[in-house]
Amino acid sequence: MNTEDREENKDESEIEVNGNHTPEEAEDSGQESESSEISEIKEEENEVEELSKKYLRLAADFENYKKRMSKERTDSVAYGNEELIKELLNVLDNLQRALEHTEQQDDAKPIIDGVKLVQKQFLSSLEKFGVQAIDASKGKEFDPKLHQAIEHAESSEIAPGLVLSEMLPGYTLKDRLLRPALVVVSKDVDETPSDQENVSIFSKPDNDT
Repeated sequence: MNTEDREENKDESEIEVNGNHTPEEAEDSGQESESSEISEIKEEENEVEELSKKYLRLAADFENYKKRMSKERTDSVAYGNEELIKELLNVLDNLQRALEHTEQQDDAKPIIDGVKLVQKQFLSSLEKFGVQAIDASKGKEFDPKLHQAIEHAESSEIAPGLVLSEMLPGYTLKDRLLRPALVVVSKDVDETPSDQENVSIFSKPDNDT
């Protein structure tokens, strides 16, 4: 077989192979292949986006965990003695009650002076740990965050809604409330005449006949 015959056979073979697909079919096949590649790329992009979101969530959770642990450590140092201090406040209350009881006795001055000295030292020691007495002096504006009203009483001396007297001292530990101050709060004086007064004002006296 000469060279020309081999070239003719090669051309015929190529025609037979290419003849299995029309130009339209070849174009459709190319579009399907391109569409498949685009779909795969989108899936990969979605996977990357989802992994990125998971990473951001984990990073945020870990950051919140670190902040929470840091706050717990700080609170543990700042308020670790809170329960002990609350118990000591009861001892301080008893010292105050002892003072109130002994002040009524004329011959108890040495005892009173001694108890006052212990009370002062006690308060000074508590202040070193961040304990502060709540201001519940007469005329102080009532603060529901720091004061607890156990009674309302009429007063012509101060405006209503103010502290009239303190029944039990309150304390804070740094910025945390240990216990509220128990107080009596002033209210308006009731100037409405009583029923008996109304009777005496509006009723006519009986005339003796």
